Amino acid sequence: MNKQIHSGREAMELLAPAGSFEAFKAGVENGADAIYMGGKSFGARASAANFDEEELRRAVQYAHERKVKVYVTVNILIADQEFPELFDYLFFLYNTGVDAVLLQDVGAADVIQHILPEIERHASTQMTVNTSWGTQHIEKLGMKRVVLARETSAEEMKRIAQKTPLDIEVFVHGALCVCYSGQCLMSSFIGGRSGNRGRCAQPCRMTYQLINEKRADTLQDANLGEHLLSPRDMNLVDEITLLKESGVYSLKVEGRMKRPEYVATVIRVYRQALDYVLAEDSSRSSLKPIGEGERRELLQIFNRDFTQAYLKEHPGAELMSYMRPNNRGIRLGRVLKAQNNRLEIKLEASLHPGDGLDFWTSRGHEGVTVGTIWRAQEEVTEGLPGEHVWIEFVGDKVRPGDRVFKTYDELLMNKARLSFQEGKEQRKRPLRARLSGSVGEPLTLEIGDGERLSKAQSGIPAQQALKRPLAQEYAFRQLNRLGTTPFYLEELELDLKGEVMLPVSELNEMRRQAVEALLPEKTPQKQLVRGVYDQRIRDWKKQFAKEREQIMEGNRPPAAAERLTVAVSDLESVRAALQGGARRIAMGGERWRSRKGMTLAEIQEGLRLCQKYKAQALWRWPRVLNEEQSDKLQNDLQKIKDWGTRPQILLNNLGEFELLQEVDPEWGFETDFSLNVFNQAALAYWLRQGAQTVTLSPELEHQQLEKFRNWRRTEILVFGDLEMMVSEYCPVGATLGGKKGKHCSAPCVQEPHYLRDRLKYDFPIETDLDCRMHLFNAKRLNLYKELDDIAKMGIGSIRLQLNRATPEQIRDTVRVFLGGWEKVLQGERITEQDAEHAAAYLEARFPEGFTKGHYFRGIL
Repeated sequence: MNKQIHSGREAMELLAPAGSFEAFKAGVENGADAIYMGGKSFGARASAANFDEEELRRAVQYAHERKVKVYVTVNILIADQEFPELFDYLFFLYNTGVDAVLLQDVGAADVIQHILPEIERHASTQMTVNTSWGTQHIEKLGMKRVVLARETSAEEMKRIAQKTPLDIEVFVHGALCVCYSGQCLMSSFIGGRSGNRGRCAQPCRMTYQLINEKRADTLQDANLGEHLLSPRDMNLVDEITLLKESGVYSLKVEGRMKRPEYVATVIRVYRQALDYVLAEDSSRSSLKPIGEGERRELLQIFNRDFTQAYLKEHPGAELMSYMRPNNRGIRLGRVLKAQNNRLEIKLEASLHPGDGLDFWTSRGHEGVTVGTIWRAQEEVTEGLPGEHVWIEFVGDKVRPGDRVFKTYDELLMNKARLSFQEGKEQRKRPLRARLSGSVGEPLTLEIGDGERLSKAQSGIPAQQALKRPLAQEYAFRQLNRLGTTPFYLEELELDLKGEVMLPVSELNEMRRQAVEALLPEKTPQKQLVRGVYDQRIRDWKKQFAKEREQIMEGNRPPAAAERLTVAVSDLESVRAALQGGARRIAMGGERWRSRKGMTLAEIQEGLRLCQKYKAQALWRWPRVLNEEQSDKLQNDLQKIKDWGTRPQILLNNLGEFELLQEVDPEWGFETDFSLNVFNQAALAYWLRQGAQTVTLSPELEHQQLEKFRNWRRTEILVFGDLEMMVSEYCPVGATLGGKKGKHCSAPCVQEPHYLRDRLKYDFPIETDLDCRMHLFNAKRLNLYKELDDIAKMGIGSIRLQLNRATPEQIRDTVRVFLGGWEKVLQGERITEQDAEHAAAYLEARFPEGFTKGHYFRGIL
């Protein structure tokens, strides 16, 4: 159903980011309806200043006084040892009065539903929800809102909104992730800083070369720039009507790492645009739509150039900022002359002392803060578009003809700062007051804000005025002295009998009492008793322990081959794996354009082959599906239902689970690593949903894996390709194939491509049939030497991720790992000689080299 129908609200919410208290005030004072922020723990922007407990209390009080909501981010994967701290933190947040928490971790979401169902929960974009099936699962987790993936189109938003009672929240402005949020492991694998833990180092903003099989730079002469994974910033300020029609409720601005002035400017402009869209036709004449001035302010405050991302169509190269990964500001003009430590510039925009400039030279970038400005020989305080001005400059990089960009506008920054300056707050609500009474009686002051009414009486009776009776103007002036409160006096009715006089101190005290009664209580009325909360936690732990015990008592396949999964992507690879001795095959997944892939008929043939070898068959589904692709998959499932034997399904996202349940709730399934199972609570959750086996997150290190000891129905990756990124953007198609919308000349099928980083590591690119890019680590995972420790942990099965390997590589790798796995499961150890022999054997087949992944180093 449509948001405007099911919620009873016609308004839309403007949601501002805050990484500091100043940024929080900037959002509130410039018109945000809600603010999202992080505490010192559990937030996806760990590098922001964030809020300690006292600052959070202060922020909630300040916001609620102004009818603004506060959402707190708890949107990272939670480690097992962190749950006690998480419990305390959630208790604090609820009793502080925060309006909602944002979550990523399905285990944490499930636990909160049991121990603190009172707190409102929102599904973070880190949960990778982009379909109506995904929102169904979010509903079952007890959440009220979902932040859709940035890749969701307006058409898909509309379809999703029509099918869910959830509030739909989307990003409308700010930085974009090139990868689907929640699915990016690039920072994690390259530098150990995980985006799923709020520590992303943003390797997508670094430089790369697109190289081919011969290791030649395919873009050497293209003059595109080398920031091949760095997107522009999103800007949907002109698409609010479309978003409204698509059922979107909350407009979210990215920027918890941005300065307060950025928040102030962006929120002010979006507030103006949103108010105009929401206004009735009759009242719209009193409002002003945004114009070129406001659009220019959005550019000036921060931009990497702007894009509408995937809102209407696939943007191809127009998504990206290839030339530079940081703020480009606005174009100021060109250098005409450079002499005597001065530069002459022909202006295309205004210039003032204090502005920051960036010169784009043939030898790199050069920055300067403007001091004195001259027009000819005259010192001026402003340069205007079309004028030639001189500024001071010391350096030798800049030449005539170089472009100049203004990256810092002193006047705009001052304007922004003024909006949230301490003591000059402007966000106030109108009050209507009535002062009544007569001589000899206490006066009564009634004040209302449109929702509530408060009363206060004078402490002494009113007296007969001898000279100056209490008049309208004087009373209004005194009662309107509301200081830093969130109110101003709009109207005062004076109903006094006789010539009344009351000391000003009494008027002030009446005003203070009446206004204070209108403010929200510092301690929210809805408080949870700690003893009740602790009992809920104990009850949950008791049930959790019972579930774990039941699972540990379950039977485990005795044979090593039944506890070794081989993931492959085509029928020939299925044969190779079976011939190598594998008896558990995960086939399918994405269909790469570089190889044949598997049709439905080939899945059926793969299933037949597995039956012939008495092997278990799993059909592995893609990591990402949109609405249209989900419909097609559902149709395929209906066909498979008629097969005599059908494979178990290896699921990769929340929507796929709901899609499978809709077709047949009894259909067996397992979950793959992209569901980010990082703790035992998440594992228990999926087992409770019916999963036969759960693949654990590849970001877990060995000590964390120990926590899963003897859960039995677990699987971990021990060898193969580590997929770092899945993206709707394809650098091969965008730069070489003219990709835009549905058009692309498909250069990806002609030869393999890689992204080469500044350290000369080559990261393989695969493009699937839906034109998504899949980026892999330069080195393959290899934990052969660690099989002994893994067996002792009681891990249920191990995975060889060979969906990019050749049949020969698959056959030989299966034989090596099956031999080692059989050995350790029988209680024998892998000797140094065994490890050296296996290493040499595998290195000969995979010359790119190996990594231990996160097994020893873990993540931040």
